[in-house]
Amino acid sequence: MAYLAVCAIFRDEAPYLREWIEFHKLIGVERFFLYDNESSDGSSEVLAPDVERGEVVIHDWPFHPGQIPAYDDCIRRHREDARWIALIDLDEFLFSPTGRSLREILPEFEPFPAVGANWVPFGTSGHVQKPPGLVTENYLHIWRNPKARRTIKSIVAPHDVAACINPHYCWYRNGKLAVDERKRPIEGPDFARTDEVSRALLRINHYWTKSEEEFRNKLGRRQAAGGGGLRRQVEPRRGDDEDDAILQYLPALREAVKAAP
Repeated sequence: MAYLAVCAIFRDEAPYLREWIEFHKLIGVERFFLYDNESSDGSSEVLAPDVERGEVVIHDWPFHPGQIPAYDDCIRRHREDARWIALIDLDEFLFSPTGRSLREILPEFEPFPAVGANWVPFGTSGHVQKPPGLVTENYLHIWRNPKARRTIKSIVAPHDVAACINPHYCWYRNGKLAVDERKRPIEGPDFARTDEVSRALLRINHYWTKSEEEFRNKLGRRQAAGGGGLRRQVEPRRGDDEDDAILQYLPALREAVKAAP
């Protein structure tokens, strides 16, 4: 059994898969349960070496919308395969700003059914076109958006999950509640957000926009998480404050990506 796994649904993410996989291996992820929502860009070829090593399990998932059913399927199918499963997307990078492996941190949370890690939303950092290099090195400007920063993604103990409700949280058995990184219960009624932002121990960098070019390409394209394109037309933003917490992983990440087959 893996201690920490990730579950994600994706569609046509071949250019981003290698960085995302190698990064999460650096922070302690041992298995990846990935749901392929009809990709046609060679994603399976990118992942083939990981599948052969047993680190990645791919499930073909031709359902629309597919995200919440994929999460429920993952919890049911892989309940015995991991102590913790992080439910995140391909544009989200989970890590600890302390530099510690999540395998060292998560034992502190074993009395709880889930941990909610706050989002850190990133903008374009002024990139009009897709730049060379890694996502994590190119986008360093975050939005001053209090509501988005209070949003969570969940790291769940699969045996405690009753059902996944939306991309951000689940219902847990016996009335249990998820907690934030300070072990404070996330009591709702908006279970997708914490009352306060806390990201000293756990955080999720959310590169939803990337460059203006990538953002424009995303508009109108069917997303793995839903049945249509983006729900609303918005303008890409550069971002406000600079945040480079993730760069502590950059040297090791570059080496891992370079060494990958």
